[in-house]
Amino acid sequence: MSIINLSEDDYYSQRNNKIKPGVACMPTSRVMFYLGNKFEILNDSEYAHDDYFMNLLNTTEAYQFCHKKYPWAKGKYPPNEVHGMYCSWLDEKVIGERMSNFVEDLTWRDYLTKIAMGQVIMTSGSFPEAGIDGHAFCIIGQEDDNKLMLADPYGKYPDYKSDNGYGTTMSKDDFIKYIFPCGSLKKWGHILL
Repeated sequence: MSIINLSEDDYYSQRNNKIKPGVACMPTSRVMFYLGNKFEILNDSEYAHDDYFMNLLNTTEAYQFCHKKYPWAKGKYPPNEVHGMYCSWLDEKVIGERMSNFVEDLTWRDYLTKIAMGQVIMTSGSFPEAGIDGHAFCIIGQEDDNKLMLADPYGKYPDYKSDNGYGTTMSKDDFIKYIFPCGSLKKWGHILL
């Protein structure tokens, strides 16, 4: 039986982001990560959740924290493009406490186990067919044949000709090929504590 840990009603498209839609994959994916993992988002602004996250991650406070904790990012990546900022800084701001870790050694089996436990995993990859060097999305479930089910905020990988990325499936071969680090059996991902 297929497992789906994020409803279609909770799918967010970064294309709807009002601030920087072209680079909003991480804040948009983070919204789906929280919703799929059943966390209430603290947002009393007038912004949609993904726009709110983008705003927060581009404040002076976020830049200062990012440059101190992740000095390698200074001058190279804004805080909204640094994976560690989501667990070490954003969790507390929008959930009230740290609830996740960014790890770099998840296996295919780890992904399937977390999904079976009802969890959504946020990750990223590279899709050269679409000219995309880095892009974040969520793994929200698995099909009966163990293909991973995605909620991709930009659309349907790997060519992104469709702008609806909810429920797209990914084989184990594509998992190895596309998810960072590409070609490795150990992958990046945000998981619950």
